[in-house]
Amino acid sequence: MAKHKIPKNRSIEDMFQGVEEEATFETTGWEDDEVSVRRPQAKKSAKKQTASDFRRQFFTDDLQEKVGSILLDIKMAYFKDGVGDISLEVVKDGRNVVIKTAPKTSKKLRK
Repeated sequence: MAKHKIPKNRSIEDMFQGVEEEATFETTGWEDDEVSVRRPQAKKSAKKQTASDFRRQFFTDDLQEKVGSILLDIKMAYFKDGVGDISLEVVKDGRNVVIKTAPKTSKKLRK
């Protein structure tokens, strides 16, 4: 019986070149299964919400889209009047939130 010499200093790709792995329950994940049924994820109470995360939950994607669209319309109206940049100020008015817009003044003019 002859000894089989194992080549040294080969990369992983070289060692497994030409090897086809059979898909078994050990080698495939749940996401690879076509018929897999997703189980509801248990709520993780261990993850603590930061103050920033708590504030962001009020500004949903739909609300961001609406506010962004309105602000873009206002920005374009300023642009048509020859104003390049605008400043935004968020103000609480009783139980309402008001976003005030104004032309942005340059730092040179403030002196």
